[in-house]
Amino acid sequence: MRKLQGWRDYQKRLQREGLRARLVKKSLWLLPLLVFFGLGTQFFRINLSTGHFKTFTEKAALFEGEGAETSSLFTKKDLRALINPDDLFRDPGGKIDLHCSNRSFSLETSLDKGLQDYMLKKIRSSQSPMIGFVAMDPPTGRILSMIDSKKVDGVKSVCLSSQFPAASIFKIVSAAAVIDGCHICADTKLTYNGRRHTLYKNQLTHGVNRYTNKISLKTSFAKSVNPVFGKLGMFRLKRELLEEYANRFGFNQPIDFELALQPSRISVGDDPYHWAELTCGFNRETLISPVHGAMMAASILNDGKLVEPTIIQRATDNEEKTVYAGGVSVMRQVISRKASQEMKALMAATISYGTCRRTFRGYRRDPVLSKLLIGGKTGSINNKTDELRYDWFVGFCAEKKGTKKLALAVLVVHDKLLRAKAQEFARLAMRYYFKESTGHKRGSA
Repeated sequence: MRKLQGWRDYQKRLQREGLRARLVKKSLWLLPLLVFFGLGTQFFRINLSTGHFKTFTEKAALFEGEGAETSSLFTKKDLRALINPDDLFRDPGGKIDLHCSNRSFSLETSLDKGLQDYMLKKIRSSQSPMIGFVAMDPPTGRILSMIDSKKVDGVKSVCLSSQFPAASIFKIVSAAAVIDGCHICADTKLTYNGRRHTLYKNQLTHGVNRYTNKISLKTSFAKSVNPVFGKLGMFRLKRELLEEYANRFGFNQPIDFELALQPSRISVGDDPYHWAELTCGFNRETLISPVHGAMMAASILNDGKLVEPTIIQRATDNEEKTVYAGGVSVMRQVISRKASQEMKALMAATISYGTCRRTFRGYRRDPVLSKLLIGGKTGSINNKTDELRYDWFVGFCAEKKGTKKLALAVLVVHDKLLRAKAQEFARLAMRYYFKESTGHKRGSA
């Protein structure tokens, strides 16, 4: 860095000498231009170590001058450095006031105050060590509710942290990959031997005998049948497609957000049995955050488009000038529209006769839930010492005769006592959020 700075000083010195010579030869009318150039260089100086313009604090200082242009002055990166996520939860659905470099700024969030308050009461009453709840508007990526409940040390934010094993919710990626990349459909018949929720090496063969079970991909997904997905990973997806679709869905890469969001992680090796473990989520090394889980669910409703999350709608200074405006940003098309329709069928089967059947029993007769298309995926796995159990629900709901939609990710970390499950919190949120649009007033679900 010192060498670079010395070179720049040398170049600047040559430029100054050249300018001085030309000024002598010509006339003094260039002097005002030189002064303006010098001031402009100081005003818009660039941070060489990052390649970006000034920090948030330095930008805020620019407002001290009159007539400063404020539109689109701040970026998501600027906001990440300034916002404390806990501030969002203390004033749900309202405005956050910030003070920086003797200036005041007001941030309008995308949080739905009713949903945030309602779920906050439900979640905070739980005695589970950790709960992370994220609700998102799928087409826009707007975060409608985000709640952290932490009764243990060492976790700054449950919703923004990717230190939690994805478990079987990774089957969303696996199923989408085999549908989109291997031309398998929801009704394709597959086989397996042994128990549904184990993954022994002798279950991962093509052998067929009188004990072999035949099952569709849809039912395998709904009931989370590990050996079926293990065989798909070992013989169909393998390393190449596993890595490709994990990357498509946003693993191993930063996600641009106004809050500091840890990237979700997966590592694909060369061992075929490892491919089987990854495909069915039978490992503790594939890690994901609740925010990313909600994005994955939203992509299924978005016809295969992965949309960046946003929680700040607008930021203004004390003169009501806009310094930041949130917007819709599509990251990429992760699967085809046809594949997303197949995935809706798989996730709907999880609700009707799969691992969510008990929690959603009677939903077809419910005055609110019966008017919705509901889909989801559950996942659960213990930590290495079996002291904690990670319990996931990632899913969506959408009006059958309307445009209102919701994507959800819920993580409940249980200790020795199993309390309310992740899917139970999801059902509460679905019912509350859609009460108004189905002609029912919001209240207790």
